[in-house]
Amino acid sequence: MTNGYVRRTPAGVERALRQEAGFGCARCGHPYIEYHHIIPYAEEQYYRVEDMVALCGNCHPPVSKLGRDRQYAIKRDPHNVRKGILRGALEFDKRDLVFRVGGNWYENTPIVLQFFHIPIISCTLKEGQAKVSLNLLDPDGQPLLAVEENDVSFRVDDLWDFEYAHNFAVARYGPRDVALRMDFRNAEATIEGKIWLGSQQVKLGPSETTLPGHKTITGCKFSGGNVGIQIGDPG
Repeated sequence: MTNGYVRRTPAGVERALRQEAGFGCARCGHPYIEYHHIIPYAEEQYYRVEDMVALCGNCHPPVSKLGRDRQYAIKRDPHNVRKGILRGALEFDKRDLVFRVGGNWYENTPIVLQFFHIPIISCTLKEGQAKVSLNLLDPDGQPLLAVEENDVSFRVDDLWDFEYAHNFAVARYGPRDVALRMDFRNAEATIEGKIWLGSQQVKLGPSETTLPGHKTITGCKFSGGNVGIQIGDPG
């Protein structure tokens, strides 16, 4: 903060730094990141991608104390790009199984969306904490992003952008093309996005779910069943 003004890195710079670092901390890979000025902002007020680096809250303080040559070395060789994959935990405090998915409510429904026998979106309670699992597939049925009981992983080359903060995550196929948005910041926990199921797509919008064949579901409440939406014969 400077003279009562909270600095905010421009969105395009933040995105470029996330992409450069494989969507996580350049030092350790954790997806919850901050944006560090290698040349201190107090020394020069700027937002140049080439002189900034994405770091998590744990790594930010010790890295900032290193010589600038070592900070640039961390920037040039980010952890997730070197490994080719992002792994991290989605951190949120939710103690029930009530979700608003694609404009519809699901309460105590273990599988929200299933494609043939494959659960696409599911949830469970373990030790009083909600655990979400999700499979984001490409049109060929290959996994793009997986969430398994709040642990997320994906190959860093498979998504255009991935942005994560406490209780919130958004994955993007491309500019203005949201693949998945999970927002658990408020009591109304929401999941939205566009999910490929083979060559067809399910659109989970803010107010409605659009199924293959342009069928829509809106304003519905699913409660107590094992599966909310089933697409294809589960066998």
